[in-house]
Amino acid sequence: MYKKIICVLLSLFLALTSLCSCSMNGIDYSEEWEEAEPEYVKSVWFTYYELSSYLVDKSESEFKKSISKIFKELGKSGFNRVTVQVRPYADAFYKSSYFPTSKYCVGVQGGELEYDPLEIMVRYAHKYSLSAEAWINPYHVSSDSDFSALSDNNTALQCKGTDNLIVCDSGIYFNPSSDDVTGLIVNGVKEIAENYDVDSICFDDYFYPVKDSSIDDDLYSQYKENGGESSLQDWRRDNVSNMVSIVYKTVKQINPDITFGISPASDMDNDYSSLYADVEKWCSEDGYVDYICPQIYFGLKNENQPFMKTVKEWCSTAKCDLYVALPLYKSGKEDEFAGQLGKNEFVDNNNIISHQVQYLQKLDEVGGYYIFSYSSLKDDDAETQNLYSAMQNSES
Repeated sequence: MYKKIICVLLSLFLALTSLCSCSMNGIDYSEEWEEAEPEYVKSVWFTYYELSSYLVDKSESEFKKSISKIFKELGKSGFNRVTVQVRPYADAFYKSSYFPTSKYCVGVQGGELEYDPLEIMVRYAHKYSLSAEAWINPYHVSSDSDFSALSDNNTALQCKGTDNLIVCDSGIYFNPSSDDVTGLIVNGVKEIAENYDVDSICFDDYFYPVKDSSIDDDLYSQYKENGGESSLQDWRRDNVSNMVSIVYKTVKQINPDITFGISPASDMDNDYSSLYADVEKWCSEDGYVDYICPQIYFGLKNENQPFMKTVKEWCSTAKCDLYVALPLYKSGKEDEFAGQLGKNEFVDNNNIISHQVQYLQKLDEVGGYYIFSYSSLKDDDAETQNLYSAMQNSES
């Protein structure tokens, strides 16, 4: 009798042991584990000038109220990410050790930051199930060459007259050829990744602003004197790629879950030859980016870069995650560089962006899209309503 009871108990113990070994920590190891599919990204760009209207001369409570309402509405509309521009011109929408407070936060560059916009935006994004992405222009200092517009504590002002800056017709830029500049950019990204609960960090499409060889003569001569053999063009591309790779490594060391990506201009050949941005390398080799988001701001009938053809070119190139930035800002406007066939496409039709969304959803190579930009979303606009309808049918 006792032997039978013991045998039954032993059998139960072995069965339970076997069951536990297959389901430790809630994971069933008796079946092959499959990684969850990544979420289909539906983001909206939130520019510095759009943010400014909710920040300058506004109290913390007023900003919180506005951002809470905006992010709640974006979540309801179908978005799952918000990409907020927090460093547009060597200035910051957050508490930075390297960059002065943006004038678009407090009205004057270098002014006192009474509350932290980035911290608030991250908090409310997560409250409404939006991932929070910090959007940065790494090299751009100013859109004009007037140094007097920079605050006394702007790092760029301290670099005036050195190899660390480029001054040209389009403004002031940090020089991508400078190791000091690379260090500054890396530190600027590091403080965001360390101090804020962001889900992602995105770089804009500003790299070398001009091709003129005079902008880095001294630095290139030093490189050659130290045994460097690359051409000026390849050396410049290597400088930018080196910065990108160090930023990627730094972000991953701080938090592997933070994704890092770049949103380049749509013409890869021009990126390579004029901006010295080797985008094809970044999105096809490990160690540079998690994703690429080309700005394919063209209509379906654009004669120079038709939308579908341009998307397919990126699909054949990108080996990393690929998202596509879409031009809602063109809705209802003449597209002057689209050629005669595409010139009035956005005027005559109110479903261009929704058609583009539907097209992207059919492509396995594309993992989402970014809408440019927040202020272009208008509830009384047919294009916006058609977009929302298409978004509701996106893969989640």
